[in-house]
Formats: sequence, structure tokens, C-alpha cells
Amino acid sequence: MTHDSGNVHQRSVKHKVGFGFVFSLVLLFATLSFVPLIDTNRWWVRILDFPRLQEAVALLILALPVMLYFRYFRNMAALAMILIFSALAYHGFVLFPYFQSGKDFPVAECRPGSTMSVMIANVKMRNDPDGRLLDLVRQVEPDLFLAMETNEKWNEALSPLEETMPHSVSHVSDSSFGIHLFSRLSLESPKIRFLAGQDTPQIVTGVRLASGETVDFLGVHPRPPTPRQSNTTLGRDAVLFKAALLLRESERTGIVAGDFNATPWESAVKRMRQIGYLEEPRRGHGYLPTFSANSVWMSWPLDHIFHEPGFATLSLERLPSFGSDHYPFLGKFCRISGHDARPPPQTDRELIKEAKRAIEAAKNSG
Repeated sequence: MTHDSGNVHQRSVKHKVGFGFVFSLVLLFATLSFVPLIDTNRWWVRILDFPRLQEAVALLILALPVMLYFRYFRNMAALAMILIFSALAYHGFVLFPYFQSGKDFPVAECRPGSTMSVMIANVKMRNDPDGRLLDLVRQVEPDLFLAMETNEKWNEALSPLEETMPHSVSHVSDSSFGIHLFSRLSLESPKIRFLAGQDTPQIVTGVRLASGETVDFLGVHPRPPTPRQSNTTLGRDAVLFKAALLLRESERTGIVAGDFNATPWESAVKRMRQIGYLEEPRRGHGYLPTFSANSVWMSWPLDHIFHEPGFATLSLERLPSFGSDHYPFLGKFCRISGHDARPPPQTDRELIKEAKRAIEAAKNSG
């Protein structure tokens, strides 16, 4: 073998190894893109719904070396490009609504006493309450402030809020699922409830607006999809379904907010919206990732504020970090009369049956 032919052979081997590595990455990311279509509660399937934007960016980056290898491996490179564009098309279909601008309802003017602002923050139980969150709440002056992962340390740190937000309900816990609600508006029959028999407390209350009307508010923080849940997201989904059913069955219009530990495009959240006939403000106000506040790259929207048709979204905003792994989140809403249309009772009957079965299964699983 001549020296030149040896070099050619070495280059050929390098190209094969290099393209094999790139093709393997394309196949991996394309497969991961479609795995969440599997209808299962297994945590490792459901959690793959989180990094859709990151997967799309990775596939876009991989398209460049695939094109460079096109001259050497035409057929396989063409297959790789088909996989890339198929996965990108699916990601685009899922994510496009969260990159639009506009509002759910065009509101020229909101009647006096009909506005309600809601701020939510997962404080991260181990995070040091150094006063930044307290200062932020005082600066924003929300009508309602929902804090999650609150233990005794955070209970004491947030207690000064009661001076301006005298109406409150809370459940202090060292299990990462403590929850507090502070309000400037009067609360009616506030309760701590365990919506699906899980050991995660949720807040269910009426809120009296300045206009005198009472609306519903639910603050929820279900467990995330992790191996600690016996490889299933049943408990999380059941809490979301129960919250939606409570809003659906109430005669009042309402809002549900919190760290859902789910992205808005997940199947469980879509079902929740269908059951409760809920509007999703992010579809008009942007992607707004709230977790993780410690990473620019690995971040996605897990904190949400959904409302029934009786409300219109005036604004939605991700607030500055205060040391937690979640960004705080703020929504401002207007109570709109004449927009309380609800689906007829028979709508999504099978979906509601499935939701109730999931709730019962979660209760039985403890």
C-alpha cells in the first residue's frame, strides 16, 4: 500500500467514525423527541417532554455536520436530514403557540375593582431567606402571593408580609411541599386540602375582589415525575385533574396557580385544561421559562397560572431571581362579565371518567 493510499484509507476511517458518531446523536435526539407520544405514566417518558426547545436546538446544530458529510455518505446523510426535519417539525408544532405575541382577550379597559394580580414563587426549601424575595413581593405588591416549599424557616421569614397582606392560609412542612398564601383581598372558606390522597397539601379558597364578587383560587404544587414516585407520574397528574374538576364543578369562575412540575404542552396539562375549560396565558405572552433559574440552557416553564374564561390576562411576567432554582412568576388578570361560557355537561365525558379513575388510583396508591 502506497503512502497516499494509506492516507486516503485513514481519512475514510475518520469520516466513517465521525459520521457514525453524528448519525448516532441525530438518531438519539430524534427518538427522544417522539418518545413522549407514548401514552404512559412512567416518569422517564413524561420528563422527556421538558427539554423540547433544547432538543430542537441540538438537532439544528447537528444539521451542520450532517451537511458536511453529505458528499461522503449521501444516502445515510439524507436519512439523517429527514430525521432532523421530522423531529424539528414536531417540536415546532408543539412549541409554536408559546412564541406568539398577543392576548387571550383584547381588553381596552378593566372595570374598577375587577383586577387581580397573582404572584407565585417556589422558594426552594434549602434556599437561604436573605430578604430578596420579601423585598420583591413588597415591590410588586400582588393581590395574592403563593409561596411553595415553605418550611418553618421560610414561615418566619415571610411573616412580615401579613402587615400588608393580612389574609393568609398555610401548611408548613419539612418535606419540600409546604405552602403559603398571602392575600390583600379577603379569603372565603380557605382550606388546605390533599386533592388526590397524596401527602402534598394544596390551597382551595374563595377570593373576594374589590368589586365584591367572589372568585375561586387554587394553589397547587404536586410532586414532580421522579423515580421516587415508583416510576409513575400518577400522583402529579391526579392533583392537576382534581384541581380542574373543582373549578369545573364550581358555580364561580376561578384561577389555578402553582409549580405544576409539568410543562404546558404535556398531555396531562392538556387534559387538565380540557377538564377545567382553562385558558393558558403563556400562549399569548411567551415561553417564559421558570425552572431552572440556575441554568440558561436547561430551563423550561414549570410554574403556571391558568384561568377560566371569566378572566382575561392583562400581563404575564417572569420576575428576577432571588436565589431559588425557580424564578418567581406574576400574572395580572381582569374579571370579565359575559365570558363565563362553560362546556355542556356531556363534553369530554370519557376524559372526565379517566381523570376520576386516575384520582382514585392515586388515592389507593397512598
